[in-house]
Amino acid sequence: MELLLILFFCFPDFCHGVEIQQPSSVFGRDGDPSVTLTCKQDDSQFFYMFWYRQRGGGGRMELLVYSPGASVANVEAPFNGSKYSAFRPTVLASSLQRDLAVCSGSYQAYFGEGTRLTVTAPTRVKVLSPSEKECSSGKKTLVCVASGFYPDHVSVSWMINGGAVSKGVATDSAATRQNRTYRITSRLTVFSEEWTSNNLFVCSVSFFNGTTTTYHNGSITGEAKSEFLCSTNV
Repeated sequence: MELLLILFFCFPDFCHGVEIQQPSSVFGRDGDPSVTLTCKQDDSQFFYMFWYRQRGGGGRMELLVYSPGASVANVEAPFNGSKYSAFRPTVLASSLQRDLAVCSGSYQAYFGEGTRLTVTAPTRVKVLSPSEKECSSGKKTLVCVASGFYPDHVSVSWMINGGAVSKGVATDSAATRQNRTYRITSRLTVFSEEWTSNNLFVCSVSFFNGTTTTYHNGSITGEAKSEFLCSTNV
């Protein structure tokens, strides 16, 4: 997985008061074949438009695409032959597919606000069975661990046999950062009598990737760790 930070700056040549339009954020999912980045300006008298790539938002700007007018967009060396594709349907608009880039025109700089591209990762959800140390407490605590997601737009809920439960639930107040992704945990405490093979416990994590919400589940049944049942010797 690669997390990409993209900044886009657009400006046509010799412009005065030209308006630049670009989204503040673009989201893509890790593993997607392509991500489309857009750049627009509002004066048809300015023909030239360039795309530059800037890794990390603070590195050296490298010329990626040269476009002298509508219907012409040339990917420059050493990027030609790579996974980049550029389009210029009109003088006022251009788009680029794939990686980090900065969009601009030539000469005097009239920059846009910048666009951040975030590549998200699938969410992994696992439910851990109760600890043996809880044997004599009369209750069991299940732990749900969700990891490998970015950004941290998640919420966690629990179900028992398909019914939503809120009593006995304690979820982290916020996800924590681990290297390039986030992790969050939630705990469900139930009575020992509920920890049986008749009950299915499901932890559901909703993840918002900037466009849509997806749901990722982890589950466990009481019989998964039946050897943890209390014995008369405890």
